[in-house]
Amino acid sequence: MRITYFIATVAALAALTSADAQAGNSASVLQFGNTNTSFISQSGGTSNNATTLQFGATNTATTLQTGSLLTVNTSVIGQGGTTATASNTALTGQVGGSNSSLIGQIGANNMAGVGQLGILNGSTIIQQAP
Repeated sequence: MRITYFIATVAALAALTSADAQAGNSASVLQFGNTNTSFISQSGGTSNNATTLQFGATNTATTLQTGSLLTVNTSVIGQGGTTATASNTALTGQVGGSNSSLIGQIGANNMAGVGQLGILNGSTIIQQAP
């Protein structure tokens, strides 16, 4: 009886561990203020989704997403300056099977950077000065 219970426990833990290893991550950030800073780090087996929206005089957002060759990473960063001298900085780093990122910035000083390592990679950066 003890051996059966032990085997059932090991099987249950193995099933939970394998299910957890395939979990996905989702994060959303919305910030209104003079100075906004956001940092998102995700490591998922199936998918990582991150969305950051910032509205302020100084906006800084960083998103890091990692996974296996089966992982789908998606990142969206939107930054809107609320002053005539608004400064926006957005950085995205992605490692996985399929990586996509979109960065949109409206401000006097815009800086964006994207690094992607995967099988399918796509990135769009839109910058507008007032």
